[in-house]
Amino acid sequence: MASRIPFALIGPRALPAGATVVFFVVLITVLLLSSVSCVREEDLSLEQRAHQLAGELMCPVCDGQTIDGSSAQISQDMRAKVRERLDAGDTNAEIKDYFVVRYGSEILAAPERSGFNLLAWIVPVVIVIGGFGIALITIKNMRKSATQMPPTSAELASASESEDDLTDYLAQVDRDLGIAPKTKTQSKPNASDEAKS
Repeated sequence: MASRIPFALIGPRALPAGATVVFFVVLITVLLLSSVSCVREEDLSLEQRAHQLAGELMCPVCDGQTIDGSSAQISQDMRAKVRERLDAGDTNAEIKDYFVVRYGSEILAAPERSGFNLLAWIVPVVIVIGGFGIALITIKNMRKSATQMPPTSAELASASESEDDLTDYLAQVDRDLGIAPKTKTQSKPNASDEAKS
């Protein structure tokens, strides 16, 4: 069953199972590498780093806003502190740690990529891949149902015979239950019935 999965997902033109595994490994590797920033911290100017950090720190008094987009006084003070720490030569990680110590881990806009928080990074990728798989299966089933041949004359003949058999069977069930429609012979009143009335 496990060896048929690639063929079930992609259809009759599926890649061999080994090639499919390699394809998925490469796809996952590319997704993971694309999530990691390609730009090194040293390549950015202090202003770019300050803007980047301001987008990664949440405003403690605003709902769902980073300090970069908030105009609250505390956000302005935090932006000034970020700039001050950058001028002092701190790294981005040290500045984040500085704010985490003072405000807790909720100050970070994105959860850390470790422990239970790792699920927040993995689950969306799994959902996207699962959705892609469901879309492939749906397309395959739609193509399959569109290409089905119309029934042949032999199949139509056997279907009409089974309908006749079913009609006879249902009539017998109705008679056995006593709910059969009255025939002409049953609808005439008996002489004994007329004498009783």
